Amino acid sequence: MTAVSSRDLTEAEDAAFAAVELARHPQRPRALDVIEHLFDDWTELRGDRLYGDDPAMLGGPALLDGRWVMVLAQEKGSDAMSRALRNFGMPHPEGYRKAQRLMRQAERFQLPVLCLVDTPAAHAGVGAEERGQAWAIAETLLVALRLRVPVISTILSEGGSGGALALALADRVLALENAVYTVAPPETCAAILWRDSGQRARAALALRPGVATALALGLVDELIPEPSPGVHAHPTLVMAALRGALVRHLDQLDALGAEPRMSLRRSRYRSAGDPVLN
Repeated sequence: MTAVSSRDLTEAEDAAFAAVELARHPQRPRALDVIEHLFDDWTELRGDRLYGDDPAMLGGPALLDGRWVMVLAQEKGSDAMSRALRNFGMPHPEGYRKAQRLMRQAERFQLPVLCLVDTPAAHAGVGAEERGQAWAIAETLLVALRLRVPVISTILSEGGSGGALALALADRVLALENAVYTVAPPETCAAILWRDSGQRARAALALRPGVATALALGLVDELIPEPSPGVHAHPTLVMAALRGALVRHLDQLDALGAEPRMSLRRSRYRSAGDPVLN
């Protein structure tokens, strides 16, 4: 076994966290930017019909190349005021219940569901827990698993914890090349394991948050290339590639039919991790 020097380890940790910082670049397109680039005639629908509306979770019907779809998206905001309004992209239970409502509406009107994931995690405040955050996320997963219409999810920048997974249980999962997709943000992981969020680079190395890891595990199906230095410098080019990928995967899923599609969706998550475990 080759010994790893402390310098090499530090450099590896710094590189791992640099990937997280790139995914968090403030100029990367947010969900609203992506909706503007990809869709026509988008109409936002609000409220969970139980408690209220969550600005961190967006949803509504839209046209993608002449085909009606239901768009669900997590929105972080692009400046100080909008970030505060959107709770930095961390949805509350009412956000996930709104997503469930719109998923069921999509089923009723036979609209494919397209999810845009961009969240560090679901909101973990006392109020969210009192209103059933874990239950809301679990119910969203169950609703997505049972949908008879095609479901495609795209990891835009940051896919963290169950907050991201709730919109990422899908027939196909795409991801922008420099996005991250992980069980928890590095700061949270470090605080749990070492009681020190300052160990975030160490946690990032252990988590391997880059979407290439999820691709190897079979949890992501396709990476959308980002020319250097990233999508923030080439938004139009990357959005065109994403549009093409979404249309291609939708055509493939439509051709399968509902029952085969649902069977493959279930099998996908039963066998998650097999490429690595075997």
